Amino acid sequence: MPQLDRVIIFSQIFWLFLIFSALYIVLTHFFLPLFLKSVKFRKQIIEHNSLEVLSLNAKALEKQVLIKQKLLSKLGLIEKFLVDSYKFQKYFKNDQQTVLIDEKISIAAINYLLYCDSLVLNNIVFYPKYLNSKI
Repeated sequence: MPQLDRVIIFSQIFWLFLIFSALYIVLTHFFLPLFLKSVKFRKQIIEHNSLEVLSLNAKALEKQVLIKQKLLSKLGLIEKFLVDSYKFQKYFKNDQQTVLIDEKISIAAINYLLYCDSLVLNNIVFYPKYLNSKI
């Protein structure tokens, strides 16, 4: 059988070993450092981005805490003002007058919402009077 001839087998094994060794050396010497460099660079980018995200989250949390503190202090002032005004109303015991004032304020708020809303006013189409008349 020609496939099992000793002369052919040794030359095939020699060329296989030579080509495999040359390919292995080329890949490990030229291409592997490029791949490792790109992987290392990607890893550094990921680490840098994660540190930046953590710092942004810390800043956002600091701002949220600051806003909550300011909001609570302002709400405390409003509560104090409302308690003081309630005490002031208690001394005068003029409930009828406060009811009228509350009604006027609510009517003014309703009128503002109904008639002064810019979206509603922009959607109302006004025509000149002569276009409405039939000739």
